[in-house]
Amino acid sequence: MYLKKVVLENIRSMAELEWEPSSHPGWHVVIGDNGAGKSAFLRAVSLALMGRDAAMALRQDWSEWLRAGSPSGSIQVSLSGDSRWDQAGASVSSEVSAELRLQRAGNATQLVPGAASLAAAPALWGTGRGWFSAAFGPFRRFTDGDAGQEALFSSQPRLARHLSMFDASVALRASLGWLEQLETGPDAGLLEPLLAFINQPDFLPHQTRLDSISSRGVRFVDGQGNEVSVASLGDSFQSLLSLTLELIRQLASTYGARRLFAPGDALSLQPPGVVLVDEIEAHLHPTWQRRVGFWFRKHFPHLQFLVTTHSPLICQAAAEGSIFWLPRPGMDEPPSMVTGITRERLLYGSGVDAYGTGAFGDMSTRSPEALAQLERLALLNQKELEGGLSAEERQEQERLRMRTPTAASVLPSPAVERLLK
Repeated sequence: MYLKKVVLENIRSMAELEWEPSSHPGWHVVIGDNGAGKSAFLRAVSLALMGRDAAMALRQDWSEWLRAGSPSGSIQVSLSGDSRWDQAGASVSSEVSAELRLQRAGNATQLVPGAASLAAAPALWGTGRGWFSAAFGPFRRFTDGDAGQEALFSSQPRLARHLSMFDASVALRASLGWLEQLETGPDAGLLEPLLAFINQPDFLPHQTRLDSISSRGVRFVDGQGNEVSVASLGDSFQSLLSLTLELIRQLASTYGARRLFAPGDALSLQPPGVVLVDEIEAHLHPTWQRRVGFWFRKHFPHLQFLVTTHSPLICQAAAEGSIFWLPRPGMDEPPSMVTGITRERLLYGSGVDAYGTGAFGDMSTRSPEALAQLERLALLNQKELEGGLSAEERQEQERLRMRTPTAASVLPSPAVERLLK
């Protein structure tokens, strides 16, 4: 299953939004300032994918979902299924549309399925095989979760696949319990390929590896040979590892463990589906931020990832995918796909190139102190051209040029003045 199109009307701060990528599997990135609606966009898509019944268990105040002053709103998604993986009823084709509507009635707001969802509901929102989707919030970890919320992982599995997107108290510990039970369960044959998958050299850094999985627990070993408990793993490890293991667990639950890997290939997983991740870069070092999209694309080649970020490094993996920009509150521009030279610079340029496009807002990549020094260097360079520098000024100029080699020859100009504002 893949998302083909998303249309929002009067949802949160967004009057109208239309997202329609040209490709389906891949790395689809949503960018925009704080308050632009990135998280709200993902949560709206998540609601439409899980369906009305599961959404009601979230106990949301639906009046907060409606745009101020609007009597109604809607979330519409168009999807394409894969007959090899997604089970459809007799009256359901592989092309499915689903809609949730928000209707204000007095002091209350109701969430109801739209007319287009009646045919899709048994397949997309029912208990049939396939139609996989999952959503992960920004607080991804194994420990310190709310036990009451985690109980929903067994009682409401469709909701559980999206739960952390809506509740920061949800930990992704279910994947550890699943791993511990594999040894004696019917899917014990999955243990060996899982170990090989997690211990690929391009995943866990600093030679950390998953040493063993058994009923006694999940055991990691660091590059020095020291045993490391799950609880003592750093936030960056937990953020990425909990997402990956929980995603594998959910795919196994949906499609069956035996269908995860192709025969003889423990390096990539085969199932399709839609995966939403809010703030994918959370806790990740910049080197991981640059790699994470490429890694997921390589090892989950048939999944469609839709992620939000504040980091231009995350965008570099979107050559197979899309980059979607949300305007900040108060702007008159509509949400839009990033195209042309701006897209090229986000994909192939440096971080400075990316910030220079304005796609991440109008900002300087230099600190206020650095800007003051840049202004001083520009004045010294100008004075050198006009009449020369004293020995003391020459030393100051050389010192400033060493600090800012990319601006060594800067001169006072309108461009510099704009930078200094």
